[in-house]
Amino acid sequence: MRQYNDLEIIQGIRVKDNKILNYLYDMYFGMIYEMVSKNSGGEDDARDTLQEAILLTYKKIRDGSLELNTTFTSYFFTVCWHIWMRELRNRKTELNNLMEYYYLEQATDSGLSHQYEHQRKYRLYQEHFQMLGKDCQKLLRLFLKKYPLKEIAREMGYKSEKAAKKKKYICKERLVKSIKNDKRFKDYHGKR
Repeated sequence: MRQYNDLEIIQGIRVKDNKILNYLYDMYFGMIYEMVSKNSGGEDDARDTLQEAILLTYKKIRDGSLELNTTFTSYFFTVCWHIWMRELRNRKTELNNLMEYYYLEQATDSGLSHQYEHQRKYRLYQEHFQMLGKDCQKLLRLFLKKYPLKEIAREMGYKSEKAAKKKKYICKERLVKSIKNDKRFKDYHGKR
């Protein structure tokens, strides 16, 4: 594979040169995947991080705010690192909100929200939330952020608010069922 210098890479990004964009994927994906996978992510997360880093770099090049005080590789890795750390913080916040929502909803029936330490529940909940499809994850996040049903339906591509509400119920039930079927849930909360 041909190697490009920093100036060629920056110029290639500026003009959206496919050879340079492919070079970035070929050259940096392994490094970004390793960083992401060591920090609770997977292959799709690494691809998303890499794409977002390229887009952010492109915007900085186009508006003239890119200041390269180091090699492009160091700069690019740092951008990817910050993007992934921000994503992890966002996920943790969203999952904490979702977990709180779930346990508050269940509290009247079973008192689960006050029985067991936060960390175990968080880990269990996080694992099952991540197993949901991307659409369910996005839908539940929008509900947690208190988006209006009309906006959620539009954002998710549903025909109506009723369809969005029904899909939210299905996703939430899928999540609850998945958690309740986990052996650890039964260990934490006893057989129900």
